[in-house]
Amino acid sequence: MRVDPEYAAVGEFFQNQPLFRIPKYQRGYAWDRDEIEDFTTDLEKLFNTRKTGGQGNHFMGGIVSVQHRLPGGVSRYYHELVDGQQRMATFVLLAAALLRNYEQIIAKARQVNDQPNLEIAERRFERLSSRFIEFDQEINRVTSLQKVMELSKADDLFFSSLIRGQNPPAERDSHERLKYAFEQILNKVKLLAQHNDLSIYLDHLEMLEQNIDADFSILRIVTYDQKEAYTLFQVLNDRGKSLTEGDLLRAKTLEMLEGHTQQQNAVEALWNDMLADPPRETEEYLRWIYASYSGVRPGTSTLFDDFLKTFYPQYAQSTITIGDADSIYLRTQELYQEVRHCRKLTKGEWIFPFGQPVTAWDRSRLALLVNELKNKNSMPLLLAAAKLDHRKFAEIVRIMERFMFRYTIICNQHHGRVLDIVQNEALAIRRNPSGYTLQNLKANLQHLLDTKADDTFFKTSLDTLRYRENNGSNKPLKYFLITIEDYLRWYRSGATGEPECMDKSRVFTFSDTTIEHIYPRNATGTSYDPAMDDLKNTIGNLTIMGPSDNSTIGNSDFLAKRPVFRQSTPVMNHEIADLTQWDRSALLVRGNELKEIAARVFKIR
Repeated sequence: MRVDPEYAAVGEFFQNQPLFRIPKYQRGYAWDRDEIEDFTTDLEKLFNTRKTGGQGNHFMGGIVSVQHRLPGGVSRYYHELVDGQQRMATFVLLAAALLRNYEQIIAKARQVNDQPNLEIAERRFERLSSRFIEFDQEINRVTSLQKVMELSKADDLFFSSLIRGQNPPAERDSHERLKYAFEQILNKVKLLAQHNDLSIYLDHLEMLEQNIDADFSILRIVTYDQKEAYTLFQVLNDRGKSLTEGDLLRAKTLEMLEGHTQQQNAVEALWNDMLADPPRETEEYLRWIYASYSGVRPGTSTLFDDFLKTFYPQYAQSTITIGDADSIYLRTQELYQEVRHCRKLTKGEWIFPFGQPVTAWDRSRLALLVNELKNKNSMPLLLAAAKLDHRKFAEIVRIMERFMFRYTIICNQHHGRVLDIVQNEALAIRRNPSGYTLQNLKANLQHLLDTKADDTFFKTSLDTLRYRENNGSNKPLKYFLITIEDYLRWYRSGATGEPECMDKSRVFTFSDTTIEHIYPRNATGTSYDPAMDDLKNTIGNLTIMGPSDNSTIGNSDFLAKRPVFRQSTPVMNHEIADLTQWDRSALLVRGNELKEIAARVFKIR
């Protein structure tokens, strides 16, 4: 491998009309708060050293680039940044922040007719802009405007608009990072440089330019081989900012497609979309997808290797044929659809077109499972179930929602065995979606309930489900009451077969439903009963009110609440209204009955 190292101040690499390009396999901009804070702190230290007459030095580490001859140019080159995008892009952001300040000086100098400072600011603006932003270049006797730095396709338009002061909308995680970095750098530059005296303002900006041109330094290593660049990329990091599995998978698939331009461009666009989320979310999605396809969890530190072997077996081949290239594209397109499903499912959004017999009530159970119960263990199964029709998908959601509440939230059982079942069922679906039935899933889940969360244990554990006055979430409690209400008519009708909501026209959502105390939570005067106070937050004393129900009865006594309960939407409230009095005995009887109902509702048949 031929490499040429060069140690110099950062400004040296932005002289003589440079062209920096980010190759396809590079990730998006990745520096976040910690890296930007370090950078602006270093900048402030170097500026203050200049301000006191000294000169500092801060080594920013090494960058690696591949040098390419510019087509049609005479002894002109451009550099692909294999490693160093984060640092070099950040210095361009710093230059852009200086340009915004020179624009302020120009506007102020014109306003007060300060011709000398106006001319200085305009000259500096033009010089700095042509070094760091864009310049005119002649290629094949045609002059065109060239960007000094061009980021990846996913980031470049946003980056170009940002450094030109156009305030573009952020559409992906890397855009948010670029925007945050620029705002912090701009704020730091304003803090250090701005002054009412335009001459002093200009002096401060000059010091900041000197920081770039002389005080920040880097070691640049230039190589001349494209294949070596791919290898270097996969082992190098930017200032300790490790590459994510998604970044590495993107790079590897694009490397495999080198020489197959059409497929490579298509796969690049797909990965750009798939990696638009924060890295932690992307990794979570990839883990769910892997588990859904393979039936096992990927290793803690081997996701990249595991994923390659499962989805891109061509990685082990020395030559990629056009058929292989097409297969890589089709597999990436398939993964792209899986990521889109992940995004919708994590928000509790239905992934099928709306249509009967699946109702709004059925669809609402997905949001309860994912958003309110905060359950993600079912994701590999739900991803695979997208291959089924919407009726089976809805049934799987109902099963997992009731099971997870009983097994994990109330009985506090470990999810390891559940994950095994979920992953095995996901694999079974993917192997034979048209022949898949739910019998095995139901039998395995019920076996877990019988062994780890039987009726006795479940009903006893429900005693922990209490209304929390201050800190803590009441979501499990609200879910419990909503679900009991949904299945109450089925229970009263004999509770035969699979639990069934017999009136799906009523959809009790978390946002529109409130928990109501039957005996007042803050009882005073004649409403206060010391025999009831210790039980007021238990399930026997709690019910729900729908969105159109009267919610102003909180501290009223039972006699005042009875007619309100009678007129409210929930069936359980009508049964409460049938009682003639509400005392400790009635509360305990209702609490025990709710446990009996729950034991039937939260069972898998």
